[in-house]
Amino acid sequence: IHETCAEDGNSIGLSSGRYITVHLGKIWLKDSHQNESAVRIISDFIGQLTQKKTTGKGTVLTVCLGNRKITSDAVGPLCADRLIVTRHLKRENPKIFDALGGLEISVITPGVTGETGIESFEAVRSAIETVRPSFVICVDALAARSIDRLATSVQITDTGITPGSGVGNRRHELSSKTLGVPVITIGAPTVVQSSTLVWDALEKAGMTEPTPALKEILSNEINFFVTPKDTDTSVSALSELIARAINTALVGFDQL
Repeated sequence: IHETCAEDGNSIGLSSGRYITVHLGKIWLKDSHQNESAVRIISDFIGQLTQKKTTGKGTVLTVCLGNRKITSDAVGPLCADRLIVTRHLKRENPKIFDALGGLEISVITPGVTGETGIESFEAVRSAIETVRPSFVICVDALAARSIDRLATSVQITDTGITPGSGVGNRRHELSSKTLGVPVITIGAPTVVQSSTLVWDALEKAGMTEPTPALKEILSNEINFFVTPKDTDTSVSALSELIARAINTALVGFDQL
């Protein structure tokens, strides 16, 4: 597993903040020991980004973005299925709540505007007003900027996220600036633009300066998104990995 971190996003055209990319390879083909190592590594990074935002007691809202009906966009909803939630236990079973570490953990899956008629931002803002979390964790599928990262890496940032921006369907930004609380984002790239595939192939073939005609072809609107043939397996594995890492970071173990 290879890890990278960019402290200043402005230098590469991204929002200022910390970016951590953990390269996993095809995690669904790894053995249990390698999977456990991946969970621990991602959990440690989540802990680093959240430890200053809570003192062991507080409230965490996890926002699992995406569309369950589209496999490549289902990372968030599938992750939500595996998360440990504890906020309700504070009232219903205080002993179990205290034994789990005292963090109030809640999860929402806002869905997509086309089905709900509600923007993710509106749903998250409403949940924040109710839950009043110490910080928010957003989980979402991403668009890969390189074929080498497609379905083989997990990115963790403290910069927030703009849902749909990777596939040209930009929605309202979810960040500390817009929500008023710290936002940690965890994402896995599950699609890549067809033009990116071509650029990567040309670069690996030694073409560093494409012709003007080729640039025009790749820059026009004839472009589409590609996902691996084993998307069902990869998305399931990545969502489970992220859920286990969040559970480990916030609760101390990954299943009840």
